[in-house]
Amino acid sequence: MFPIRFTWYILPLLCILAITTAYSIWANEAGKSNIVNHNIEIELFLKDHKLKAIDHLLMPYENSEKVSFFINKSFQILSVSVSNRKLDFKTISNGDGQRLEITIPSDLKQSESVILDIAYEGTLFEKPGSPEKEDLGETSGTIGEEGVYLSPACAWYPDIPGSLAVFKIAITTPAGYEAVTQGTLVSKKSDTDKIYTTWEEKNVSEDCHLVAGRYKVTSIKHDGINIYAYFFPEEEGLLETYINATKRYLDMYQKLLGSYPYGKFAIVENFFQTGYGMPSFTLLGSTVVKLPFIVDTSLGHEILHNWWGNSVFVDESQGNWCEGLTAYMADYYYKELKDTASADDYRKNICRKYTNYVTGQNDFPLKRFLGRKDQATQAVGYGKTAMVFHMLRQMVGDDLFYQSLRKFYKDKIWQQASWKDIQDIFEDTCKTDLSWFFGQWVNRTGAPFIEMGKTEVTQSSNGWLTRIEVIQTCPQTLLGKGEPYHLFVPIQMELDGGNFYTVTEIKESSSAVVIQTSSQPVHITIDPQCNVFRRLHREEIPPTIDFILGDNEKVIVYPTGGEGALQAAYKNLAELLGEKGGGIKADTEVTETEMTQKSLFILGGLAENKIAKFFVGNLPKDFTIEEGSFMVNKVPYRDTGNALLVTSRNPKNRDKGVALFLGLSSDTIKNVGFKLPHYGKYSYLLFDDGKNVDKGTFAITDSPLQRYIKK
Repeated sequence: MFPIRFTWYILPLLCILAITTAYSIWANEAGKSNIVNHNIEIELFLKDHKLKAIDHLLMPYENSEKVSFFINKSFQILSVSVSNRKLDFKTISNGDGQRLEITIPSDLKQSESVILDIAYEGTLFEKPGSPEKEDLGETSGTIGEEGVYLSPACAWYPDIPGSLAVFKIAITTPAGYEAVTQGTLVSKKSDTDKIYTTWEEKNVSEDCHLVAGRYKVTSIKHDGINIYAYFFPEEEGLLETYINATKRYLDMYQKLLGSYPYGKFAIVENFFQTGYGMPSFTLLGSTVVKLPFIVDTSLGHEILHNWWGNSVFVDESQGNWCEGLTAYMADYYYKELKDTASADDYRKNICRKYTNYVTGQNDFPLKRFLGRKDQATQAVGYGKTAMVFHMLRQMVGDDLFYQSLRKFYKDKIWQQASWKDIQDIFEDTCKTDLSWFFGQWVNRTGAPFIEMGKTEVTQSSNGWLTRIEVIQTCPQTLLGKGEPYHLFVPIQMELDGGNFYTVTEIKESSSAVVIQTSSQPVHITIDPQCNVFRRLHREEIPPTIDFILGDNEKVIVYPTGGEGALQAAYKNLAELLGEKGGGIKADTEVTETEMTQKSLFILGGLAENKIAKFFVGNLPKDFTIEEGSFMVNKVPYRDTGNALLVTSRNPKNRDKGVALFLGLSSDTIKNVGFKLPHYGKYSYLLFDDGKNVDKGTFAITDSPLQRYIKK
């Protein structure tokens, strides 16, 4: 299979898919050659959407007559030479790629290496995606007066799959346009018409991105690291906030993991809505950069990727460990720093999302995760991976956990690393065999389902003895034999005289846990805060957007009543939501059987959707819906810019859910509807003029993993 390369990315709100460079079937024909050095001179002609470049690339000679490179299919190869000596070449196009095949003269075969000068030119212009279609950021390459974005996915320079190379990029742009790529700024000069900028990264990278725009550039030096902000002039007010946050994250991660691997970090604003992380810089869309939470969450995530992914590379043959580890040490870690409740909720949401979206049909082991493409792959590749690192940390303790990660970073920097490398380093640091742990969590599909069996409490001479039966169910899968997991399960007890907490080791399908306490137990809970990655009981999952959208048998119900513009807006939203699975039906087509057996996503209120009344009678406390208005937490809303989404259990089938979305104008439906899947963990959402002004998750009142003890 051809190699896949990743652009590390963020933005759970916008659900931006990771870009992957999918080389053609020629990848296996490229031979064993690898590029070790790119020295690219490139000029950008923005009005013409054009580039003209020459790559002086260095590669070891592998004693073959021909060598193949991959480059954008629309580019014209102008010449190939060695020391001004022209070489024969040919290009072969097929599908999305172009192969450049160069013939090596026999007299050059005596050299240990060769510098090939490949001159080429071509046009690139892809219109960025739209928020409504959720294809933001899938543009792989574009050149225009609005800005320049060149990713490896558009093959803007000749490359050989699997190469780890150093890059030096000399960029010529029209006056007024600043260019940035990975590495350290070597030089910058300008004349009346043009700006000449050279960047160089002397450590190897898997690929290279280039960005240019009408930026105002701000820079400072912090502990030897150059911090840059490439912002459009109208965002100058954000500079101090972003630069101060960058300093804070750099300090934090250097203390946790070791020295920052690059000479610079740049925050770069993009003219279309992205959230990408490249070696030594991040690319944030002009709307994204203004979102208030980005500085406190996603910025740190991208800075951390410079340790995980951009300097310690992912060995793709054994699965992508990087995204889950970064999520754990960034997104989760920030919740942990905030307070215990936020961290608990993060772990619970991981288990909820896995339970809602992952089935026996779409599950897979972590060793097969490459990148996220939908909610299920995210739940496994990000969520499960993050929980694996959490369980490992709980088992070995903080000191050994971070000591192992520092050693992993130190030993594997500028190399590809695998799950096996992580296992080996943790085993060496912790002086223990962890093959069972990585075997069950990385190589095996699925998650355990834990139940509380028989519970007995008896008084003894030394206090009270509590016997708890812990049952785990592990369904048979194609990739797993259904054996019990080896788990460390927390048990929490409320006593007459205080609280008791312990972690017990479980290895069997049914395990008896005996606990002695000095006072009588009143309440017992197994794993109350989801410290174990597991499938949840229905009662542990509140009605949420994910609960309904994660049901592959859901029915999305659009209205046939109301104004024509409202009907059209709801119908378009139904088609968008329907792309995530399930059926789409008009309110007049939904059967009584479907209302009983399915989860329902109802679009429109009482005046539009004929089955909205089915839901209105089951609204949570302090929520009401009337024609042309609604009430949330006893506050009325009736402006055309208002919209509400609220969920509940299906009153006819508690295993299913119901969601109702109501917008008070067609424009509001268009502006809000496409955002709904990105708030998956919430039970209700309130919008005002397109902005989310209130949201919440309904509380869980009971769980099969808890039991009250009668006195």
